[in-house]
Amino acid sequence: MGVVLLKNLFAYGQPTGAGIIASPSKAYDDHRSPFGEKGGHCSRVTATSLSSGDLESQPSTGRQTPTSPNPPCNSKSWIRGAWTALTGFRPTPRMISDAIIGLADGMTVPFALTAGLSSLGSTRIVQLGGVAELIAGMISMGVGGALGAKAESDGFKAKMSDTLKLVLGSSADAVDLVHETLNPFGFDLGQRNAISDQLRQSSDKMVDFLIRFHYQEKEPDSSRPWSCGLTIGLGYGVGGLIPLIPYFCVGVHQVFLALYISIGVMAVTLFLFGYFKTVLLAEQDREKSTWKAFKGGLWMMGLGGGSAAVAVGAVYGIQMASPALEH
Repeated sequence: MGVVLLKNLFAYGQPTGAGIIASPSKAYDDHRSPFGEKGGHCSRVTATSLSSGDLESQPSTGRQTPTSPNPPCNSKSWIRGAWTALTGFRPTPRMISDAIIGLADGMTVPFALTAGLSSLGSTRIVQLGGVAELIAGMISMGVGGALGAKAESDGFKAKMSDTLKLVLGSSADAVDLVHETLNPFGFDLGQRNAISDQLRQSSDKMVDFLIRFHYQEKEPDSSRPWSCGLTIGLGYGVGGLIPLIPYFCVGVHQVFLALYISIGVMAVTLFLFGYFKTVLLAEQDREKSTWKAFKGGLWMMGLGGGSAAVAVGAVYGIQMASPALEH
C-alpha cells in the first residue's frame, strides 16, 4: 500500500488521502501550495480506493473528471491562446509577471520625467533627458531583476542543502516533517507510516518530497536570471519609449503640444495596460473579471497621471524658487 500511495503522491503532485485529487498543472507556476485548489476541478476518492490501489489506473497527468457540470470560465485563456497562435511562443506566468513589472515602471517613471521636463519649454531637453533616463532605467531594472532571480536560485540551493543535511543527519526529524505535512489531508497513521517507510529508503525521494510538499518550493530554471533581467529591461524600454515619441515629432518650441499628445497617448495606453494586465492575472469568472479589469485600467491611468502631475509640480516649484534662492 505504501508503494501505491507514494506513486500516486508523486504522479499527481499532491497528497491524496480521504480528501480530493486536484489538478496540479499550475500549482508551481503560480506559486500556490500544491495542496491548494483555486479554480480547478477535483473529484472525490475514498480511503478504500487508496488502500486497494485503484488510483494506479488514473492518468499520470493528475487530471480528473469534473464533478461540477459548469466548469469555471477562464477569461484570460483567449488572450494567451491568441498570442500563442500569432507568435508561436507561449510565455510562462513568470515571464508575464516580469514583463508587467518592466512595463509598469516604464510607463510611469519616464512619463512623469518627460512631463516634468516639459515645463522647461524645450523638446530638446526632454529628448535628451528622456533618452538618458530610459537607458539608465533599462540597465538598472534589468540588472535588478537578474540579481533578484539569482538570489532566488541561491536560496533554493541553500534550502536543498539544508534539507539534505537534515535527511542524512536525522531521519527521525525528516519523518516527523513527513507526518506533519500529510496529517492535515486525511491520511491515517498507517498510511503516513507506509509513505514514510518508502521515502526513508531513498534520501533523494525524501528530499524531493520535503522540498515540494513541506516547504512548497520549486527549483528555478537555470536561465531564469538572464531571462528575468532581459524581460524586465525590455519591458521598461518599450513602456518608457511611448511617452517620449511625441517629443521627436514636433518642433523645438512646441513642447506643450508634445506634452498634450503624450498625455492623451499615455492615458489610453495606461488604461489598456491596466485592463489587460488584470485580465491576464484575474481568476474570477468573465463578468467579474471584466469589471475588475476596468477598475484596473482606471487605477493604472490614475497612477501614471498622478506621477506626471507631481513631477510637473515639482519642476514648476523649483523654477519659482530659483530666483529667490539666487538672491
